[in-house]
Amino acid sequence: MPIELKICGINSENIIKTILENGGCQYLGFVFYLSSPRNLSIEQSKKLTSIVPSHIKKVAVLVKPEVSFIEKIKNQFDYFQIYDSSPSQVKTIKLSSGKKIIQAIKVKNKEDINLYKQYIGIADKFLFDSSGMEKSFSFDWDFLKNVQIKDWFLAGGINVNNLDYAQNITKKIDISSGLEDNPGKKSPKKILDFLKKVKSYD
Repeated sequence: MPIELKICGINSENIIKTILENGGCQYLGFVFYLSSPRNLSIEQSKKLTSIVPSHIKKVAVLVKPEVSFIEKIKNQFDYFQIYDSSPSQVKTIKLSSGKKIIQAIKVKNKEDINLYKQYIGIADKFLFDSSGMEKSFSFDWDFLKNVQIKDWFLAGGINVNNLDYAQNITKKIDISSGLEDNPGKKSPKKILDFLKKVKSYD
């Protein structure tokens, strides 16, 4: 079974072109989070999302977003990936925007895994990430062995060296800092090497 790949923290047209030319990626993530070196303005995101073809899903990555902000960006995106919002807040965002939700669950310890259960029936997909979010921390992936939903992404510290292990846990992989030379700066070479490895599992 091939890997379903999401590359997150997209902030350059050249990087989008590199990914498109090589294939193997189904989702691109665009970050709206002021503390992030990958943070985009609405204007920047419009330019970037406009060159993404429709067969690749565009994901807005958001932390505690306001509905008013969602209204401004919703037409650019297929999914909202949401951190740190309650089930009722996520439900409001989903209903008001009409978009699909990837609910991000931050994992520090084994008990955190079960937080996903509150979002069943609201979220369309789930993503398990480290508590450092995009700071390339990892967490103990063995915690995920008893997750009872089928459709979930693994994020947090994934790179070309641990992909073998990661893809045995789930075929949905989310990578961001593992493709960077410096925070917020994607490396075309790392992207090419990673996409090549992803395709080797087909």
